[in-house]
Amino acid sequence: MANCIKETAHMLARALEAYGITDIFSSPGSRNAPLIVALQRMTGLTVRPVIDERSAAFIALGYSSISRKATVVVCTSGTALLNYGPAVAEAYYRKIPLIVVSADRPAHWIGQDDSQTLLQPGALANIVKKTYHLKGEIDNDRERWMVNRTLNEALQTAITGRPGPVHLNISFDEPLVGESEMTDTTDFRKIGLLLPLRKLSTEDAKRLASEASEKNVLIVGGFCPPSSEINRAFAKLTGLPWVTVVADALANLNATDVLSRPDLFMDSELLGKPSSRPTLLITFGGSLLSRKLKEYLRKTEIKEHWHVGCNDSLIDSYFSLTQRIEIDEKEFFPRFANAMEYIGRSRKETGNDTSSFKALWHEAAFLAEEKERAMKKRIDWSAHSAIHTLLSSLPKEWNLQLSNGLTPRVAMTGDACRFHRRDCNRGVSGIDGSVSTALGASLAYNGTTVLLTGDMSMQYDMAALSSPLISKRLKIVVINNGGGGIFRRIQSTRNLPELERYFVCETRLPLKQLAAAYGLAYFKAASFQELATSIPGFINEQTRPALMEIQAMT
Repeated sequence: MANCIKETAHMLARALEAYGITDIFSSPGSRNAPLIVALQRMTGLTVRPVIDERSAAFIALGYSSISRKATVVVCTSGTALLNYGPAVAEAYYRKIPLIVVSADRPAHWIGQDDSQTLLQPGALANIVKKTYHLKGEIDNDRERWMVNRTLNEALQTAITGRPGPVHLNISFDEPLVGESEMTDTTDFRKIGLLLPLRKLSTEDAKRLASEASEKNVLIVGGFCPPSSEINRAFAKLTGLPWVTVVADALANLNATDVLSRPDLFMDSELLGKPSSRPTLLITFGGSLLSRKLKEYLRKTEIKEHWHVGCNDSLIDSYFSLTQRIEIDEKEFFPRFANAMEYIGRSRKETGNDTSSFKALWHEAAFLAEEKERAMKKRIDWSAHSAIHTLLSSLPKEWNLQLSNGLTPRVAMTGDACRFHRRDCNRGVSGIDGSVSTALGASLAYNGTTVLLTGDMSMQYDMAALSSPLISKRLKIVVINNGGGGIFRRIQSTRNLPELERYFVCETRLPLKQLAAAYGLAYFKAASFQELATSIPGFINEQTRPALMEIQAMT
């Protein structure tokens, strides 16, 4: 009865336990029954069922991004695996370690017109770090050794170097389950891993700081998870007169004097002055949300550009890279900041700290923000004004999740940075899965998570509302502006005669009825007065998840 004992499934369960990977999101199926049974019967693992594979993968993505731990998704054979694609791609570009486990039919049934079969190994090849294929049945000690080695390698690959998703495809022959599985005592041998530390040496920190101290330094941060070490480092860097730090809110930099709303001030005439031009650009994190900042960096001639981070590839998106620093940001900036601060103190003691570089950038930001505040006092009700009012009214200790499209761009010009943490699926910037991602994030955070999303993104991910995993700690704000409002703003589509029908695509989204059907508290605002009335109830709702619909045009 060797083939009745799905030993690979049991070894996987023990491997996950050994590596401390405890959270699994599974979707139902028959071919993956051995996996679900083995995983949920393993003490120490938590298996949460999610019917829709696309939603399950985004929930796992959101959970992993907040918990900072690898998370597992498990599906059956066939197209179930392909539904993981969008979330796996996002995980790959956000450096989030997802363990994708798909059940499969035996190789002799593939391509034979058998039910629920397709060529699964390699189906996610371009968006995972590596793909592994195993048999569910182990027939001898040599196969047992191979499965043990492969599982060690797969889990180590996901969590080391540049973290990211891996794909484990496991084929199972029938019978799929049986009582013999409950008594299986398969062991797993964890193979230790010792990695060399990739830290910035004191000598390199001093050398780089010495080079940077002779230049106008512009540090630009893209999306990143929050880090207390990085924030402490930037508290030192932003105090230097020859250093300017500009970062999207999604960079999660909370240090004083970080300029976090670049779209407000990048057009300033002050930034056209020769003394405001950076001579050294230091970049880190993922892609930038700010279009104006990206355009500035691509059009401005910059003599030196250092890019910091573990990327496994050369990032030169501003056409100016001169130095690749393949070190994690947390291991680079603290020592670099210490060396820079030391130089700053020496300059101050000698009176040689008169650079106007930082002052010009901060003056440009200050004038632009003053202008924005003046405009807010006389602005009419719109999606833009509603988002700004809402962000300034919600508790700052909440975690903010943003969908893609119009909402993050408007949020970035408002008070998004006041929140405890800010996240958005900016790896590949799709509008799919934002509700599921926020749901997963809320499961990993003990406080409140609020999702700010557009109506089109909301309609794309309605499956998340039906999940029994939805938590009372999750609050959703939907900007209902009649479809894809961003297409009314961007240059490529806003003047097209096909705009409204083929790009904006007006939605039919009965949010009040949907909230009632799924057991969410519902709030609505179609004016400043209604918004002011709804916000307290929305904030104080603690017995169930809450949804606020903001009806406002772009």
